[in-house]
Amino acid sequence: MQSARLVAAVTELGSLGLMTAALIYRVLIAIRGCWLVVEWFFGWGAHSRVNSLTLLHPYASLIGNAIAVAFLLVVLTGMWFFQRWARLIFVLLLAVALVTSPFRAHYSFSSPPSFAQAIGVFMLLLTGAIVAMSFLPPVRDCFAKNGGLTKR
Repeated sequence: MQSARLVAAVTELGSLGLMTAALIYRVLIAIRGCWLVVEWFFGWGAHSRVNSLTLLHPYASLIGNAIAVAFLLVVLTGMWFFQRWARLIFVLLLAVALVTSPFRAHYSFSSPPSFAQAIGVFMLLLTGAIVAMSFLPPVRDCFAKNGGLTKR
């Protein structure tokens, strides 16, 4: 009886347009993009790692990281508008990051605050939710309707 009421309440919210899968998907993308910018701005996460480029040419490393963040923001913007190319690039970048992660050095100038590490783990889960929603209906159907580079 309780579960039937819960399902009815969620269905009613969905019919009112207050909670749609596409809206939730876009909120997740916005949160991920904002955290990406915060992480880059404060030098947390992947942007705090020490490598030879950072030691020899700190400005080149800063510009390289800025270009990488800008590229990821373009991909997230493409996913916001349900572009197939953005979904493909996002999944490929995630796969490359997963494969190369064990081989990257994890040295940093200073460790980020503990709350940043906790939020980073949450962002990993959120990234998984974004990928899952991208390939499951009804969000998948939004990508099918908006196929390719053409704008409707």
